[in-house]
Amino acid sequence: MSKLVLFTNTFPFGKGETFLQEELQFTSKEFDEVVIFPLYTPNNNAYKHDIPSVGVRIMQPLLPFDHKDKKALIKNGFFCFAPIWFAIKEFFAKKIFLSGKKMWLFANYLFMLRSILSNRSVMNEVMEQIKGCNVAYFYWGDKSALLVPFLKKRAGKGALPKFAVRFHGSDIYEEAKGYLPFREMLYKSIDYAITISKNGEEYIKNNYKNQPKVISTHRLGSFYHSDACPNLAAPVPNNVSAADAPGAFNIISCSNVIELKRVHLIAQAMLMIERDNQICRLLQDGGISHICWTHIGDGPLLEPIKEYITAYSVKVDEDIEATPIVYNFMGAMPHSKVIDYYQTHYTDLFVQVSRSEGVPVSIMEALSFGMSVLATNVGGVTELIPQGCNCGTLLNKDLSAEDLYKCLKEWITKSIMQPGYERALEARKLWEENWDSSKNYANFAKFLSTLQ
Repeated sequence: MSKLVLFTNTFPFGKGETFLQEELQFTSKEFDEVVIFPLYTPNNNAYKHDIPSVGVRIMQPLLPFDHKDKKALIKNGFFCFAPIWFAIKEFFAKKIFLSGKKMWLFANYLFMLRSILSNRSVMNEVMEQIKGCNVAYFYWGDKSALLVPFLKKRAGKGALPKFAVRFHGSDIYEEAKGYLPFREMLYKSIDYAITISKNGEEYIKNNYKNQPKVISTHRLGSFYHSDACPNLAAPVPNNVSAADAPGAFNIISCSNVIELKRVHLIAQAMLMIERDNQICRLLQDGGISHICWTHIGDGPLLEPIKEYITAYSVKVDEDIEATPIVYNFMGAMPHSKVIDYYQTHYTDLFVQVSRSEGVPVSIMEALSFGMSVLATNVGGVTELIPQGCNCGTLLNKDLSAEDLYKCLKEWITKSIMQPGYERALEARKLWEENWDSSKNYANFAKFLSTLQ
């Protein structure tokens, strides 16, 4: 009987790791049994993703607390007898003591790992499942994946499963967090490192002395949705909202509002557009009444961005020919609602300006709905928006708000002069050829099954 042991962050609990739910539909068909170990469960674990009812088991989490709980980490990860010499070696070899940020990341990962290793009941359960499986699959290349060298050591010389680790963005590119602890130790213990982009594959090969036995790329994807969406010539529903109003130029972004995503750059660029009377006249000549920027997502920086816009937006009493802009902040939305929104709202441009990415599924989904994309050239984004395509532009990683403003102005001009239907068809074709998850996940599930 074939068996896969899957290690996640919180899945199937919580609202994250949405795309793993889709992948599991295919993986569960290739294995007789799938056993899931979440790293932890959110405080409110009432929400649970749908999982196959047959052949899938959920085990107790590796941690009985949130991995961001500092007090619990120190209590469980410092005052214990778990191994520590490997960490002391890295602490001095990489001069962790020279950076406060690195010190915290080092301590966070170390205490998390030692908390798991010192929990005898959890480790016994993990070892029991590992020894009886074909593949141990870690969905992320940090946190739980750091167990791999210790699991191999505990298993000894007996029959071992293949250890496969998937790498995305912040768990592979060190610049995303500034430092990723215990990389060399992890890489030399992995049988299969599975990156979601060729860029990620090259990053591992070029930056580390120790290498996994095999590194291969298996792309993520997004699911097929109906072609009957406004960008692909379906009529816009006749309901009243800022984005549906006749004559609007619609810009959309979708991400957490955190420093890494740099949503504030979009806000700053929009305020520059607001004060550009040339754009104002351009819109008038093109029959466009206003620009609407819709952002889907929440986070600690959302309220400061709203306050910034309120403070610096053109006031009624200012003698300025301002470009009319509607700011439409949707907040956090379930993934299904995001898809519904794309399905029923016309979008001229999707914008993403992250400082670091893997291969954003948000962009894949935008392409699938025929949206043109403006995105920073980081991680594997260039594989989504290839050079020479007419439906997107890559931005410099270190762009300023003014750089973004200038590029937005170019796209607004281009869209007025050249209607976007052909670009929408090209975007959809890119998605069909490279990012259809029904193809990508099926191929990946078969790949995992061959590791038995």
